[in-house]
Amino acid sequence: LANAHDLTNLIERIEQRLRNAPDRLALRLPETTKPFSAARGALSLPARGPVVTRFGERSALGLRPKGIAVATRAGAQVVAPYDGRIVFAGLFRRYGQLLIIAHGEGYHTLLAGFSSIDGVVGQWLLAGEPVGKMSRQRSQRKPELYIELRQDGEPMNPQPWLAATETQVSG
Repeated sequence: LANAHDLTNLIERIEQRLRNAPDRLALRLPETTKPFSAARGALSLPARGPVVTRFGERSALGLRPKGIAVATRAGAQVVAPYDGRIVFAGLFRRYGQLLIIAHGEGYHTLLAGFSSIDGVVGQWLLAGEPVGKMSRQRSQRKPELYIELRQDGEPMNPQPWLAATETQVSG
């Protein structure tokens, strides 16, 4: 996995590993978990704070993010947005500490910007369960949690998946 050249390639490798894994490692969500596709419009942000970068919005550098960023308070707790299984946890390229949660149906949540991750690959998570902490930056700028949703490896706009009260954008 360390040789993956981008997030798409990383997720492809993770999915291939899951497909080739013994049954006990395969991604089978508990029967009590509703399909992720039914969660559209109902997900909570994994950390509190205003959305400061929107999906596809051109940055000052001319880049278009494939996710959103939420400005959090220093040391903020980050939680799982939905039930799933950790399929990657650790450093990855310019993302720093990256956590990837598989939710079934080909859906993944990618979270980056942590100072520490509180979970390990293979761990099952419930929505709202703590998964990490944001940095305790001493600068004027607030730490930002990067959130990306993917289906079958393709980035998708997370905004329509968030609960209505959490989709306000500041800026």
